[in-house]
Amino acid sequence: MKFSRTRALLLSSLALATMQAYADGPSFYALIDGGMASSKLSGGVAASASKSEFITGGVVPTFAGLKVEKTIANLTVGVQLEQGFTLNTPTGSSYYFFSNGGELLNRQKNIYINSSAGNFVMGVQPNLAFKTVLMGDPRGGSNFGSSLAMIDANGGLGTVDYASFSYTSPTMAGFTLAGQYVPESRTATGEIKTGSRASATYVNGDLKLGLATYSSEIVGKKDSSGNILSANYKLGSFTLKGITASQKTDTFTSALGTTGFGGSYTLNDKTSFDAGVYKSSSSSTNLKVDTVAAGAYYNLTKELQFYGQYAVLNNKGSATSAWNFAGPSIITGNLAAGQKATTLNVGLIFSYF
Repeated sequence: MKFSRTRALLLSSLALATMQAYADGPSFYALIDGGMASSKLSGGVAASASKSEFITGGVVPTFAGLKVEKTIANLTVGVQLEQGFTLNTPTGSSYYFFSNGGELLNRQKNIYINSSAGNFVMGVQPNLAFKTVLMGDPRGGSNFGSSLAMIDANGGLGTVDYASFSYTSPTMAGFTLAGQYVPESRTATGEIKTGSRASATYVNGDLKLGLATYSSEIVGKKDSSGNILSANYKLGSFTLKGITASQKTDTFTSALGTTGFGGSYTLNDKTSFDAGVYKSSSSSTNLKVDTVAAGAYYNLTKELQFYGQYAVLNNKGSATSAWNFAGPSIITGNLAAGQKATTLNVGLIFSYF
């Protein structure tokens, strides 16, 4: 990782300020998702496949993190470290999924400053455009049967940005603005060389609206860019959600369009459900994928949740597509032309925040 002299000095001064202040103490958090998935690929010209397997992250990514912060005058200065991992690393592999392979602290390692003037973060951190995806995805971004396989795996948005700076404004009249810059130069083909992201969020009572745009210079390929619009409206026990995205990549020179509609329903303090219908298409490669999925969730305790979900994807075009965002899976993550993928997944989510 390369730093400019100015950036190195800023990092040093912030680290020194943190060490000099008396720390309030560390705050540990974790999210762990493990279960069984029975998947089947059928139809089309490719060979059929089926497998029942243990998987990590059927609904949410698995990670653990640590935050240490101190309030100094009107500023809160902190450090956040977060590692994504799997519970089923393949034999003979050092594979750590849910962000950037085997890199240590692959999801977050950053310094942040929170104040009445806004929040500033520098280092490895979430892609702020991805937050807009989660706001409007009908199934909250489940790793089976949501918009993630299309918007991230196919569209190339990415969930984490490396060596980036971000600023989020205070909320004014319901509006919150944010911007992010990725100055790091990487050399491997397909990596993000530089990038920028911007988002605007509006909240008014039970209504939430989000708009995000991003662009990335990709090593050895055409630039990647996209726009995402999300909506979220709470109506009693129902939360209605919708998302639409338009993305261009080296593969999708004419935009990859993805839409999703649906939402969630809370039956009581222990039981909830969600469902979503999605369509993705691009004329440049004749990609056409339809997705229908639903999930049920039951809180065994405050920290432990049991879930079950079922997803069906139909590749009606001639292009190969990703079909899930969970990993690593014994079945290939590619859905060939004309193929259908079905998955029944049950598991447990442990959350500690």
